[in-house]
Amino acid sequence: MEPLVFEPYFRPQVWGQRRLGRLLGKALPSDEPFGEAWVISAHPHHVSRVAEGPHQGASLTDLCARHAPELLGHSAPADGQFPLLVKFLDCHAQLSIQVHPTDELARRLTRERAGKTEAWVVLEVEAGGRIYAGLRPGVTRADLERHLAAGTTDQCLHSFTPKPGDCIFLSAGTVHAVGGGVVLAEVQQSSDATFRLFDWNRLGSDGKPRALHIAESLASINWEAGPVRPPAGTPIAELPAGVHGEQLVRCDYFHLDRFHLGGPLELPYPKRLSLWLVLEGEAELQSPDDGYHRAFRRGETVLVPATAGPLRWRPRSVPGQISLLGVQVPAPG
Repeated sequence: MEPLVFEPYFRPQVWGQRRLGRLLGKALPSDEPFGEAWVISAHPHHVSRVAEGPHQGASLTDLCARHAPELLGHSAPADGQFPLLVKFLDCHAQLSIQVHPTDELARRLTRERAGKTEAWVVLEVEAGGRIYAGLRPGVTRADLERHLAAGTTDQCLHSFTPKPGDCIFLSAGTVHAVGGGVVLAEVQQSSDATFRLFDWNRLGSDGKPRALHIAESLASINWEAGPVRPPAGTPIAELPAGVHGEQLVRCDYFHLDRFHLGGPLELPYPKRLSLWLVLEGEAELQSPDDGYHRAFRRGETVLVPATAGPLRWRPRSVPGQISLLGVQVPAPG
C-alpha cells in the first residue's frame, strides 16, 4: 500500500484565528476563527478521507477495517481502531486550563474509549505566547480549589515562554493550557476526552460562558506530577551523513523522533506504520525505483503504511533547514 495523504478538517474554536489556512496551504471554509486542523483522524467526531491516489475518497476507518495488516502491520491495536489523532493548533488566545483523563477514567467519566495522552511541537510563537504545563511544586488539591474560587487558577501552574522547536509531553492527568499566538503540531491518542477546569472568565461564540468540568478535572489530575519542561532530546546514532535526529518522546501510545535533513534519509521504521509531519522546509518522499514520489512542504502530513516498502526522504529546500517529525505507533503489549 502506498503512502496516504488526507484532507484536513478545520475545527472552529473561540481561541483560534486564521493561520492554519496559511500553514496547510488550504482555504478555510468560513470566516470563523479556526483553532484546530485535524489532519489524520479516525475519531467519530471526524474521520479523515484520502485526498489523492488509488484510495482517494476512502475513509481511514474503512481502510483500517479492510486493509488492517497492510496499513497497521505490527502496530495494529487489539481493538482494530486507528490509535492516534494528529492536529495542528492555532492558539491565538488562551485555551482553557484543562486536563485529560487516563484510559480507565475516560471510560468511566466519558463516552470515549480511550484517555488522552498527547505531545506538542511548537512551530510559531508571537510576543506574549505562553505554555502552562503541570502544577507548580507543592500545589495541593486544596490550593487549586482555593484558586479556582478566586479565579486565579493559572497561579497554580508551571508556565514558560515557548520557542519554536520545543516539544512538550503531556501525559494524561497533566493540567495544561497554551495561547497568546502559539502554533503547534499535536500528536495524541484518538480521543476527545477533555475536561475544562478554568476558562479565563470569557464567553463562548454564543455569548455565554463555556461549560466547565471541575469535578471531573479534579478527579483526573495526577497530583504527584510536577512541572513539565521541554526535553532536550536524545541523539539518534548511525544516521546518514548530513542527517541529524533526536528522540523526543517514548510512551505507550506513540514515539516521536525529529530529523533534520542535510541529505537523504531511508525511513527508519521498516514494516511498521509511521506518520510524518513536515515542520520546516520541503522534502520529497520517494521509493528507490521511483514508483512513488511526492514533494511535501511545511504543514503537510503523510501516513506511511506498514507495507509501503522501502522509502526515503530527500531534501528539496535548503539542506539543514528541513525538519521532519516521525511518529511511530509501538507494537501492542
